[in-house]
Amino acid sequence: MKLIKRLFGKKDIVPTLISLELCELPEWMEVRSEKTFSRLHHHIRQKYEMIGVALGDLGVSKEHLNDANTVDDAYKQIAKAGISNKDNVVKNIGIIIDRTIIPQDATISAANEFYTSTKSGLKTLIENTMRSQQYAKALFPEEYRGVMDGLSHLETLLDELMAPINEVRDKLDAYDRLKESVETISQYQQQIVGNEDLILDLEKKYDSLENELRNLESKLEGVVKSEEFTKAHELEKQVKTLEGSLSDIDSNVKSMFAPLSKALSRMEKQDASGRHKMSPKSKEILLAIRDNPVSVLGTGINGFLDEIRGRIEDGTLGLKQQKMNNTIKQLNKLGDSDILSSLSEKRGSCSSELEEVKSELNRLTVYEEKTRSEKEMSACRSRIDSTKNNLETERTDQAALREKIEGSIADLNSDLKFVFGTDVEVIHPSVS
Repeated sequence: MKLIKRLFGKKDIVPTLISLELCELPEWMEVRSEKTFSRLHHHIRQKYEMIGVALGDLGVSKEHLNDANTVDDAYKQIAKAGISNKDNVVKNIGIIIDRTIIPQDATISAANEFYTSTKSGLKTLIENTMRSQQYAKALFPEEYRGVMDGLSHLETLLDELMAPINEVRDKLDAYDRLKESVETISQYQQQIVGNEDLILDLEKKYDSLENELRNLESKLEGVVKSEEFTKAHELEKQVKTLEGSLSDIDSNVKSMFAPLSKALSRMEKQDASGRHKMSPKSKEILLAIRDNPVSVLGTGINGFLDEIRGRIEDGTLGLKQQKMNNTIKQLNKLGDSDILSSLSEKRGSCSSELEEVKSELNRLTVYEEKTRSEKEMSACRSRIDSTKNNLETERTDQAALREKIEGSIADLNSDLKFVFGTDVEVIHPSVS
């Protein structure tokens, strides 16, 4: 009521611009619509009264037709058929009268519905009684004319009921849109409020995850800067150095036996063919030298080396002179010096030291802690990315809703101006 007094308290003063909250608009429109469409409401009530009278007159005409009869014996057969068809017309007119219920209120929507249903009923009556009307018209022309005049008058009144309504149909349609627009905008605002709560929750979650990530980064930094990590790093460097030394020793051993490859290959082939069979022990040493020379270190192979020399010198291996000389020279080097035993000792010492360093490194848990921290950081970053994407989606949807509200408000203002002839500024709460 305060709104009504504020807007309409002073007579004959119509403001050129009215500012209204969206929540105030339905009440304002209801009041203004009564004033804007009051002429229509008066017209509707007037026509309802006239239609009521017309229905009463139609009922009287229907009874006259119902009571009409003929006693002419010459037309008994025709009269019999006429009475039957007359009754059909009377019955259908009675249905129309019974179903034509005039609304109690004079609203435009009720008038629309009343008009549509009554016109549909009249059309159905005409279609259902087309043949029967011809009989009634022929046999009872005066009574039939009374009924038809009553129906025609009723239809005319129905058309007159809708005529002024149809003249302002555009405004009425716009008024219906106004009510829908207010509801739509209200729904958008409710969605914005709901989305804002969701956005707030996502922002809190995002900030919490960012803080969690910083803590994990700090934890990892502490692990990397710890004495244990430094020690582990040094041990890891030692492992690489020792593994490099072992690789160098193995390469050196392999190169020591490389000049024997031709002779060894000839011996293997001759053994396979049965030409010169080797003892199982010699065959085992040959295969070890061929596949993994390091494995023969410290195993005592001088006897096998002498066997090779003997096979070369008696010519059974068929080596050319230069190759034979180079091979014997390498055999002497391998057999006459402590080079193999020295390499064996170095390799054993290096391997032993490597095992000790690896064992010490394996006892440290700092690398496990580092790996665990890195996995936790990766999982946290994944949750941050997911939350960020959801947050951006919700913010985009929020912006789209605001654009929809602005567009709907513009259409609403335009329809308000068109329907009520007043500039109305609709104020709606701004949701950040």
